Amino acid sequence: MEKLLVSSNLPALEKPQRSARIVSMNILIHDVPGNPFGNCAADFEIVNAADVSAVPCQGCFQCWTKNAGFCVYADAFQHSGAAAGKSENIVIVSRLCYGGYSPAVKRFLDRGISDCSPFLTFRKGRTYHISRYKVKKHLSVYFYGECSDFERETAEEYVAHHAVNMDAETHTVQFVERFEDFGEIRL
Repeated sequence: MEKLLVSSNLPALEKPQRSARIVSMNILIHDVPGNPFGNCAADFEIVNAADVSAVPCQGCFQCWTKNAGFCVYADAFQHSGAAAGKSENIVIVSRLCYGGYSPAVKRFLDRGISDCSPFLTFRKGRTYHISRYKVKKHLSVYFYGECSDFERETAEEYVAHHAVNMDAETHTVQFVERFEDFGEIRL
């Protein structure tokens, strides 16, 4: 498989740290087999959600109440909330499934619920959780796979609400039928 080029002018990453100091980073979450994003490892923490063994969120809320920002399950997604919460640029490449993310990507995002606090606020006339990490976020979502017009509309609305929920300043959504058709992903 040909490697996909992700273009950016971003500095090298610092790994997330468990402290009050927020270290901004960038994360690329995908479900594409293999390592098609190897060329952007210097700019992004890359998470292949399909290639890891991680349990789904159990809804215990320990990440909100006991271990703020960190899941109690010690697996590949234990720090997903902190990783997504501390990221300025969040790029998601996912197969379109019923107007939303693939199960693997959704599992990562569900386990990352700790990127927000259990407290609520109003944004754009709706109730949302307050962000735990005060980082200005930009969400870019790339869906691949065949879809109907209804699925496309549903996905666009879903991502728009996801962006508001994660307190992202901007978001973009792009669709292609095959992953290989993306060519170059720009931030």
